[in-house]
Amino acid sequence: MAQSTAKNLQPVGNSPIPGLPCFWEAHTAKAPMTWKEWLRILQPAIYAREGYDPMMLIRRGPSVVLPAEPRKYPRGDTPEVAEVMDKKNKKLMEAWENECFRLKARGPMVNGLPWTEACDRVKSIIYMALGTTGRLRFHQKYPRDELHTTSLEDFFKYLEETFKEVRNVTLDRINLFSRNHQPTETMEEFYGELLQMATRCDLGTEEKSIARDLFIWKVRNDEIRRKLCEEVVTPNKALEMARNWELGRQTAAAVSSAGVVVKDEPTFLTTDLKSGQIIPTAEYAQYNTGSYLQDIQCFAEVHNDDYESFYVTLKHLSINCEGLSGIQRSFEPLKHLALLWRNTRN
Repeated sequence: MAQSTAKNLQPVGNSPIPGLPCFWEAHTAKAPMTWKEWLRILQPAIYAREGYDPMMLIRRGPSVVLPAEPRKYPRGDTPEVAEVMDKKNKKLMEAWENECFRLKARGPMVNGLPWTEACDRVKSIIYMALGTTGRLRFHQKYPRDELHTTSLEDFFKYLEETFKEVRNVTLDRINLFSRNHQPTETMEEFYGELLQMATRCDLGTEEKSIARDLFIWKVRNDEIRRKLCEEVVTPNKALEMARNWELGRQTAAAVSSAGVVVKDEPTFLTTDLKSGQIIPTAEYAQYNTGSYLQDIQCFAEVHNDDYESFYVTLKHLSINCEGLSGIQRSFEPLKHLALLWRNTRN
């Protein structure tokens, strides 16, 4: 297991980070992935290795984090105490000023490294991870660029200009709106494909909403489409409802193909909606023989191993049996329930 994991983490091509594929190593007409897709992998890879986000170096810029000014001691009520406290406060402020001076002299730091060194490390990692063809294309566009004299921000701009894919947004939107739900595609796969295509269409904040609307429109089932249109649903809720519906259909099909037959047991008792009392049903009359003990035998045969339902029926019979005392009405159902359990186990 350890050997397999180590093998999977070996650098891909000439990549300086294990597990990170080079952006463009082989001499092909096109990079294996887009620049935007590769950046999504690059950013966490550098963070895992160096301990800081490379984009933070660009967004925040160099800055020195200074400690807050310390809170002074109260001077006290007497001149003697005030003199002592003033000396302590003076030493406290001198120590704080010296620490601020030391931090400013050291310069901005990133995870224990000077800011400039951290930027140089990120530039070197990205440059080597571009791959052979990637570095060649970069120098073809910027032949005079020197890596050690170029700032990290400018380096990223040059990379964007070199490798950023120029897309036809109109064509991407046409492909998105003409995408149909394929017969072999699950609900989740179809919805995920719509979301992926929507990211390339410059739809702004409406990406997920438009993908949801297209999902409802193009889904290959009228029943789920009608359910999704009956209420206003969020994109995540639409996917959840469709996934649950699909799972239910698959489960029903599996049960049907397995030949499972669900047997409907007779219902002897129900609750009256007006009075709230438990009353016998028509099926009770079918099995009712007029005798308490005979009724128990009939119900035991019908309920079989359904002890809970059988116990409810016994309680109803004992309540309506005039020959039983109050204590008997409480314990009689439990006695016959125990007999049923014993007989079914023998």
